[in-house]
Order: sequence, then structure tokens, then C-alpha cells
Amino acid sequence: MTEREVVVTSDAGVHARPAMMIVREAMKYPCEVKLIKEDVEADCKSIMSVLGLAIVSGSRLVIRANGEGEEKVVDSIVSMIENNFTINEKSAEKN
Repeated sequence: MTEREVVVTSDAGVHARPAMMIVREAMKYPCEVKLIKEDVEADCKSIMSVLGLAIVSGSRLVIRANGEGEEKVVDSIVSMIENNFTINEKSAEKN
């Protein structure tokens, strides 16, 4: 099991577009991926589950994964959040 903590710094928090980016990234890996806010767990492969956490700026999250690719998916999602989802949005615009 791999887990890391991250604080959301994006002014908008995690609304629909960033939530979908998290889900898409999690779906690339066969492992179980969870997003945890204040002891409430969400399945990172479910948009409704992620949005249900109502993540706002300043929220402290734990990204936890268990299984094949766990370290890569945790690192990737933490990086997305730390960079306010801007790196992935820019690369998505190029495609």
C-alpha cells in the first residue's frame, strides 16, 4: 500500500473537470485508488464518489493505492493536485 498526503491549493478546489482528471488517471491502473478527506473515503475511479467529497481549497487529502502500479498512480495524482491541475490541462490541450 502506498499513500501520500496533499493539500489542495487551487482556488476552485476540485470541481468537475479536475475530478474527471483524477478519475481518468486512476482508471489507467489496475490497483485500487482511494481519495480520503477527513476520514471519508472516495473511490478515485468514480466521478460521483470524488465529487461527493466536496473538496475545497485548503482541504487536506490522502491519496491511497493498493496493488499493481500503486506508487505511480499516487505520485501522478499528488502531482496533479500540487500543480493545480495545470500541467495536465496544458498537455490535454495539445492533443
